[in-house]
Amino acid sequence: MQFSLSSLLIALTIASSVAATPTGEATKREAQTGRGDCNGTSCQIVFANFECNVGSCAGSQGGDGKPCSVIDNSDGTRTTYCPGCGDPEKCPSF
Repeated sequence: MQFSLSSLLIALTIASSVAATPTGEATKREAQTGRGDCNGTSCQIVFANFECNVGSCAGSQGGDGKPCSVIDNSDGTRTTYCPGCGDPEKCPSF
């Protein structure tokens, strides 16, 4: 399992913003975005692995360490964008 400094910093930022949100505001919050790295066939953000919904960490453009992102949608659903998803904002290919 690989961890990167950027993944850890992102997780700490998300955790601190969630902790600072008043309870009544939690349901009204904007969609949250988290950047992670491919780990096997999933997108890993800190210690959590999310199944790819769009694109693939195991495909020809994927591989361990490739960037991916998880978006908590305002309707309560979650979408995980992995390499090859076709949207450079949500699944950068760097």
